[in-house]
Amino acid sequence: MNREPRQQCISSFLTVCLCLNRYSSGRGDRMIAKPIQVVLRRITGGCAAGMLLTLLSYHLHFNLSAATSIHLFLVVVIALRWGLFEASVVSILSVACLDYFFTQPLFQFYITDSHDWIALLVFEATALVVSSLSDRVSHHARELERRQAQQQKLYELSQNILLLNRDAAVDQQLVDLIRSSLRVKGVALWNAYEMHQWKSGDCDFSDDEVRSAYFLETNDDDSSTGVSRRVLRLGTRPIGSLFLCGHSLDSASINAAASLAAVAIERARSFSTEANAEAAKQSEQLRSAILDGLAHAFKSPLTTIRASSSGLLAMNTLSGTEEKLVGLIDRHAGHLSDLANHLLLTAKLDSGDLKVKREQVDVARLIRSTITESSQELDGHSIDFQVSSGHNAVYGDGKLLQMALFQVLDNAAKYSRPNSQVAIAVQEEEAELVIRIKNEGSFIPDDEKEKVFQRFYRCSGSVKTISGTGIGLSVVRRIAEAHSGRTWVESDQVNGTTFAIALPRIAKEKA
Repeated sequence: MNREPRQQCISSFLTVCLCLNRYSSGRGDRMIAKPIQVVLRRITGGCAAGMLLTLLSYHLHFNLSAATSIHLFLVVVIALRWGLFEASVVSILSVACLDYFFTQPLFQFYITDSHDWIALLVFEATALVVSSLSDRVSHHARELERRQAQQQKLYELSQNILLLNRDAAVDQQLVDLIRSSLRVKGVALWNAYEMHQWKSGDCDFSDDEVRSAYFLETNDDDSSTGVSRRVLRLGTRPIGSLFLCGHSLDSASINAAASLAAVAIERARSFSTEANAEAAKQSEQLRSAILDGLAHAFKSPLTTIRASSSGLLAMNTLSGTEEKLVGLIDRHAGHLSDLANHLLLTAKLDSGDLKVKREQVDVARLIRSTITESSQELDGHSIDFQVSSGHNAVYGDGKLLQMALFQVLDNAAKYSRPNSQVAIAVQEEEAELVIRIKNEGSFIPDDEKEKVFQRFYRCSGSVKTISGTGIGLSVVRRIAEAHSGRTWVESDQVNGTTFAIALPRIAKEKA
């Protein structure tokens, strides 16, 4: 009597499990999503395992306590392997099986003994708690594995960035590298330095969308589409934007990838700047060698011309017109000789062969002497010379400093309004002695204030109106730097232009 109902129950339960398994794995039903199919298949397998353990325990004549332990072990394994939901469903089935096969009356879903009620309730509560803890541990373990995998990807990305080929387009290499290292569907990069966009993989981003992320400083993640947008920053300054599509990375990994991309772009830019600087240095060395050769080639004929013109003037045998012409020749030969000296001096400053003979120089006396010798260049311009009270002396090469002052005074007279005043001021500061020479009428734009100290550079507003070579100010800066000093220019359309030379006030033994 008892065995027949039991066999019928077992047969019915196995039939239901088999049908549920076929339903969950059937190919004809396209409406069931893949995650639901997976869950149903797991639940079916767990229920089948629970039923088999129940039959085994029953045939081995286990009591309720032993059967409960076996079912609890099954629930814990399912929780660790699959998750909390599957374990909870199997635990409910286990309670039903324990009630049906191991509590009085047998083969009925009915409990008469209160002890059995307590045992089953404790089993279910324990199963749920243990399943929850097991599921949490499994989740943490999977999260840790996922993070380790992402960190490994970022590590590979950082290593490969160091191996980028500097001779090829770095930006294209970078987007290809990000796509392959992070295993994303597509990457788009906007480089603000070059104002150009680079792509790799399959991305539906438009050029305007990528550019707008940079200008609008957009940073967001869309988990539904797997699209992330980041502004590339170097410190606080934006230098581009990065788009990723078709990925499952977290926000921290994307931020790290964006930082690596910004570093790679800046690194490539620094390499390019270094290469340009090296090329400019070599060009400057070649230019200095040419200037040195030309200056030496000019010196001999200029010396002959000037000696001849000076001799003719000293003879006092020329007529008035002849004397004027010879005087003109002598004066311009002197200018050419000075220009050749400037070229020679510039070449020496560039090559490092210039030897600064340091001695105590009274700056005020040096300026007065330079004003006297520049009387011809300063013709028509009055001088306002102001010097602060104190010890206005520096340790340096008097001849070089006088050459720098002469060049600045010549520029002040040349570029100022006719008959305007040239102001010279010497100010004693804590560590420097600053010489300022101001003229009226000229103006240097902000973007040209450093360029005027480059050799052969002339301001755009004076190239066609005032003659010059663009060498003088470069000589002034190099002389100041040879004395461990500095030069700069201040200019506005109202107050005119002021050139400043700052020389360090150091003791002779430290010079």
